[in-house]
Amino acid sequence: MGLDHRRLYPKVIAQYIFNMVKTDPTISIRVLQRGVENHFGYKASYRKVWLAKQRVITRIYGDWEESYNELPRWLFAMQMYLPGKIQYIPWPGAIATVMFLQVFWTFPPCVEAFKHCKPLISIDGTHLYGIYGGTLLMAIAQDGNANILPIAFAIVEEETKEAWSFFLLYLQQHVTPKPDVLVILDRLKSVDAALNADESLWKPPHAFQVFCARHIAANFMSHFKNKDLKKILYADEGRQFGHMTTNISECINAVMKGSHNLPIITLVKSSYFYLGELFARKGSEALA
Repeated sequence: MGLDHRRLYPKVIAQYIFNMVKTDPTISIRVLQRGVENHFGYKASYRKVWLAKQRVITRIYGDWEESYNELPRWLFAMQMYLPGKIQYIPWPGAIATVMFLQVFWTFPPCVEAFKHCKPLISIDGTHLYGIYGGTLLMAIAQDGNANILPIAFAIVEEETKEAWSFFLLYLQQHVTPKPDVLVILDRLKSVDAALNADESLWKPPHAFQVFCARHIAANFMSHFKNKDLKKILYADEGRQFGHMTTNISECINAVMKGSHNLPIITLVKSSYFYLGELFARKGSEALA
């Protein structure tokens, strides 16, 4: 007698998906679909598996809507014990604890640590894949021992000039106020426009900008095919400390990847706990 998939799916398959997502929240819907088909001989639709994954995430990490309600309270509590800079902007005309437009946050140890890092930051944005989407913006620094450090975060609706201007304004005011900072970025029109707006302090003589050379070099070599000219392309005149790409941002994106499809409060908390562990570990190494 064949399996009754209508009864099997809500029970055994749902438990299978729960176990898979609990082990790896970043697991894709396609991988879950293939797993269900291979294990149970049942070809579930993309939508059905997607909904099942969202139910699992809600069960483990909490309700998506309530996560937005909890965020302002958690940020306020965090500032009581670890005073830092948080800028929370509600959605215009909406209930402030239900919807927000943008949020920026950083931690005092990050601000203090940047004083001892290279005067260089890499900025990047990455999409969030939860129910409500959004974009996580980050600024990353590196010290003289090649330790990589996230120094500021923001969650915005999408990578627009206005969103990047919001992030860059508070980044400059509260984290990187010293002059002559170099910023490395991908050649995205929205961030380029924000950096070079009339009121921006991310232009000479306050700061300097360079594009990630990875794609530029690839296009350059496909056209000119000259290694000597490529060396000239990578000349940094001493200001880039050998950094030619946004690789340090990609490293932190990989570290934070597990929280990109989780409720917003879990994402913000993950930055807090990740950095708490990082500073504790580096502090122990320094004392040793």
